[in-house]
Amino acid sequence: MNFFSLHRCRRTLGISTAAVAAVVAFAGTASAQEPELAVNALAAEIATQADLAVEAYDEYIKSEGLVDYVMYAKYRIATARLAARQLGYDEFLMIDAWSDASLNHQRAVLAAMTQIGVPYRSLASVEDEGFDCSGLTLYAWQASGVELNRISGDQIRAATRVDRDEASAGDLVHYPGHVMMYLGIGDAVVHSVSTGRTVEIDTISKTRAGGVTFGNPID
Repeated sequence: MNFFSLHRCRRTLGISTAAVAAVVAFAGTASAQEPELAVNALAAEIATQADLAVEAYDEYIKSEGLVDYVMYAKYRIATARLAARQLGYDEFLMIDAWSDASLNHQRAVLAAMTQIGVPYRSLASVEDEGFDCSGLTLYAWQASGVELNRISGDQIRAATRVDRDEASAGDLVHYPGHVMMYLGIGDAVVHSVSTGRTVEIDTISKTRAGGVTFGNPID
């Protein structure tokens, strides 16, 4: 987390920079861009950190306390770092993109991350068992208290269209027949891919040669 992220946290939560800086000490130091890893190379680590982040998020929402926020931010940062590392993206940019997203978006992204490595299953949306593409986005946004339609095309039609350069982590990314969740920077997405594959961190360019549509489910 860089100085500007710290300043945003301090301003939003009304706490001291020194207190928010503790988040960085807990989470460790991020690094810049590295080589992309094999598909799901970090699946276990990502899912573990995301599970911890989800638990900490729910505690923070109940208490609204600084200590609980710091713990939540620790695990959110750790999950974002691993997601960036999986794709060879700049960790600082991924961390900032997640921090800048609304809390609803953050919770949805983290819910999806808990399912990395879970098998693709047609017409399914079952935690730790299987998802199709729209089943994953449905599950992720339900965890944030937002109900989506079941069909991918209906999900994007109900969302507010956003330009790519304005899209937040957690927004939907759609092309005919498939829906994904944006991770906030570059081409990064998480999605349930296809039969024989799993929930994976991926890039739009590998998934779709043509254009895609971005949509915010809660605006």
